[in-house]
Amino acid sequence: MRTLVNRRARVKSLAESPRDSRWQIVSPVSAFVSVLWPLLLVGCASIESFQASPRNLCAGDTVTVTWQATGHVSLDANPSLSHTGPKDSQGSEPFTLQQTTRFVLSAHSLFSQKTADADVVVVANTPKEFGGLASCDVPSQGLTLTLPLQDPQVSPAMRVTSVTNMNARPILLRKGNVQVTLLPGETSSAFDHLPAQGTWIVTSTLNQNESCADGLSAVHDRLTFRIAFSCRD
Repeated sequence: MRTLVNRRARVKSLAESPRDSRWQIVSPVSAFVSVLWPLLLVGCASIESFQASPRNLCAGDTVTVTWQATGHVSLDANPSLSHTGPKDSQGSEPFTLQQTTRFVLSAHSLFSQKTADADVVVVANTPKEFGGLASCDVPSQGLTLTLPLQDPQVSPAMRVTSVTNMNARPILLRKGNVQVTLLPGETSSAFDHLPAQGTWIVTSTLNQNESCADGLSAVHDRLTFRIAFSCRD
């Protein structure tokens, strides 16, 4: 009887004693995840930011390309340019352009690859359309768009040769002390030789008995105009 009691006591003692952490059994799935997770964190490529500024410029102007990415990073250009190729994960590079160029940033790693591109247009009297969402002011009974054109949209060297109303209704276009009324599709040289950079204001008066909602609907909530450029004076 005493022997039986002693055996039961030893069994109970073993059952209640904590296991040595060095000998804990780890499931195969847990072991796989613990090994793979750090590799995934290190092995995933990403592109946090990529930008070319300005996006519209004159031949001979300089564009600055900036980026921030994770992984093995490479910067390419089409047409090809010098000083492209493998890059640090974060940086910037200036390029002097003679023609329209597409920059492509690639980041690759063990498990993934990411790419991003940015187009820079070299203008040569090439018209470009600008616009944005319009607002409607009830007291003034008109649609309005205020559009600042700055870097990275246009280069300081770009000058205006003409502007065109791209809306299906008349507009008043203003920049600084210059303003002109344009019928639908009409072109004007009122801003000739002025810098393209600056704040442009587009307004369009509501028709008789036309509500703000109807006016915005008629222009699909947007007011636009087109600028033809030249380079410098």
